[in-house]
Amino acid sequence: MGLRPAEVCGLRWEDVDPENATIVIANTRTMMGNRYVVEKDTKSLAGERDLPLPALVLGALKAFRALQAEETLALGEATTLEAVIKEESVARTD
Repeated sequence: MGLRPAEVCGLRWEDVDPENATIVIANTRTMMGNRYVVEKDTKSLAGERDLPLPALVLGALKAFRALQAEETLALGEATTLEAVIKEESVARTD
């Protein structure tokens, strides 16, 4: 699909359009010195683009989304963005 590693890491569910089988590439996420994560826009406006999702990838994303929904129900509110998995338990960061 021609994505940079940081673009793949920057994908969010809101970037996936299953009805039209496309994804929007608009963000990147990189690790800085094994200390923290930096999220930002793509390098250039040309880097922001819509891409078609192959059927195999779309199917895998739908299956993963369903699994994630099951896990969210099982774990409850600790699955918010502020949650951190640590030593086999879910810890809140706030």
